[in-house]
This record gives sequence, C-alpha cells and structure tokens, in this order.
Amino acid sequence: MKLDGFRELLVKKAGNVSVANLVRFMRDDVLSDLVIESLEKMANHDSNGSKANLAIRDFGSEMDPEHEPKMIHDALSHHASQYKAALNSGNNNLSNAHAKQMWKILDLAHKVQSHSDGKLDVDAVATQPWERNLKSKSETFGDRMNNIKRRIDSGEPVSDKEKDWLTNNPTTRANKKPHFFINDTENWGYGGKDFSFLQQAPHESKADEVRLHGHNGAYPLEAIKINGKHIDIEDRPPSDHYISHPFDSHPIMEHSLEKPGERTPERDAEYRKARDEYAAGPHMDKYFADMESRQEKDPQAHASRGEQMSAPVHAPVTPLDTESYRVPQESAPSSAPTSAPAAASQAAPAAAPPSDAQREARRKVIATLPPELRAKMSKLYGE
Repeated sequence: MKLDGFRELLVKKAGNVSVANLVRFMRDDVLSDLVIESLEKMANHDSNGSKANLAIRDFGSEMDPEHEPKMIHDALSHHASQYKAALNSGNNNLSNAHAKQMWKILDLAHKVQSHSDGKLDVDAVATQPWERNLKSKSETFGDRMNNIKRRIDSGEPVSDKEKDWLTNNPTTRANKKPHFFINDTENWGYGGKDFSFLQQAPHESKADEVRLHGHNGAYPLEAIKINGKHIDIEDRPPSDHYISHPFDSHPIMEHSLEKPGERTPERDAEYRKARDEYAAGPHMDKYFADMESRQEKDPQAHASRGEQMSAPVHAPVTPLDTESYRVPQESAPSSAPTSAPAAASQAAPAAAPPSDAQREARRKVIATLPPELRAKMSKLYGE
C-alpha cells in the first residue's frame, strides 16, 4: 500500500526543511516503522509524563554552568586517561572498568543535558557502529534461522518454537527480515563488561552512518566534548588498581538509573539530602584540591585544557570499506529449509535498491539532522 497521501501530509506539517526532505526520500516501510515506533513510545510513556525522574531534572536545572559541567569534563578526562594507560599495559579488566564508568557518566550527561537549559552540551560520536561488533549484537534473524536448520539437519533436538523461526510466524520473528539484527545496540546505555569493540573498525551494517560522520577507525574517544571542550586524555603511568574520580560518588549517578514511575516522594527526599551532603563532603574537597593543584602547577595548561583534541587513544585499524557495502535486500537465509511453504516462493519481489545518486541525496539530507535522529535513520535503513 502506497503512503503518498500520508507522506504529503507530513511534508506539509513539517516545520523544518530538512525533515520535509527526509520524509520525501524515505521508503514507505521506513516511514511507517518510524511513525509506529513514535506512537508506541507515546502509548508506553512513563506515568508522570516525563522520561526523566526528579533527580535528573533537579541536577540539570540546578546545575552551576561553571561547576558541574567542568566536573563531568574532568571525570571523563580522568577515566579516559586511566583507560588508555590500562589498555597500553595490557590490563583489559582495568581498561574495561574505566570504559564502563565513562559510559555511565556519558549516559547520565545525555539524560541531563535536555533539562539543563543549555548549561550542559555533550558532543560525542554515537557508539552503535562499534558496539554492533559484539557477538551478542551481531547475530541476525537469518543467522539464527540458519543455525536452527543446521541443527535439524544434524539430528540435534530442536523445539517447536525454534522450528517456528523457519516460517514467517509473526509471534516468533515479528515479521523481521533475515538481515535484521536480533538484539539492539544500546549506545551509552550499554551495560556489558566487554568494551573491546571500541578498538575495532565500525561494523559493516553501519556503513551509511560512518559515511555521514567520517569516523572510520577505532572509536574516537578523543573526539568527546563537554561544552565545546575536548576531554583531556593524558599519558599516565599504568596502575594495577582502579582509581575513581570524585564525581563517581555523586548521588546523581545512582538516582539517575531509576525509572520515574518507580520513584517515591521519600526517595526524592533521599536524593536531595544526599546531594547536599555530597556538596559539603570530602569528594568535593578532593575535586577542588585537584583543580587548585593543576592551576598552581601550570596555569596556562590548565586554562587551555580541552581546547585541542588529544592524541588518538586507540591504535590504527583497517577501516571499513564503506563504498562496497550495501544494505541487504529482503531475502531468505542461504540454507532455508526446502519444506518452506509454497507461498513464500510466490512473494512479491523486493523493491529495486536505490541508485547511487538517490543514496547520496538521502545521505545529504540525513547529515543535516540532529545526532540522535541521524543514528535512528541509519538504524532504520541499515538494520
């Protein structure tokens, strides 16, 4: 079914030229998926009408532009420097621990910035192209179907539910195309322990997104900026243990993880009490002492901190061939069972892939969008 009428309505309603152009270029299936996803989010919205709990909103609205953003910048600089030192010394457990803390802080910062009235601005390359390299995130529905077929052929036990994967049973696969990935990437919300994907080139399925932002190597930690200042990644001697930063103990790190609908007035009161105690406690004293020490040691270096990008953290890797990769068209897995329903063979042929000129026009339109929407459009076209 064509969506031309609905598409024209959206174009007329669009208040932004870039959005209007994006609607014009978008495939029917992508447009419908995006609209349905938006409606589902509205239906599943948190009961208090906000995605952020009171602690996040309080932290953002009450932050001092000369204090909290700089503390977040210093915390990320610290953990990135410790990550680099641990990585260079071959201590993978320690490098993963510091990377995990960086992700927690970045996840918090992204939640807070929309409630900060412009006092906090986070600029970092979305991590999905690299995260997709994880084994748990790279399995497609076709991979799963082929594995089930292989087990059937070898006589291994297979459940009835698994056999349903070999059909178009909507309950099992939700009508997902074989090249769609089973598990979503999580960006800053990634909660795993393995961050080795940061040292790899982007996954091939993210070729379009890589072409847009131009980062085609290991993940560019050094490109992260807070309020326009690059994080300061120093060359430090390796440590044999985890070294925390004063901001790690801020109560917002704990309270920001709780869903708004699960908060109680008592819990909000606990946050405010913990916030005030933190402000007058030893962690803040240590942070200010560290800043004063930096200032006294080299006033000029301290004042210019973050104005220049630090040297790359990760070693060079073979870049992704972004020009050769194309998003797979809908097709059955290579080893699909011969006993598949006859109707499958009579399915309508897949739409012709867009021409290079159309793809380039689409890229230019997507490049004008905000980072989160750019990443979303790459996911819808590439997964």
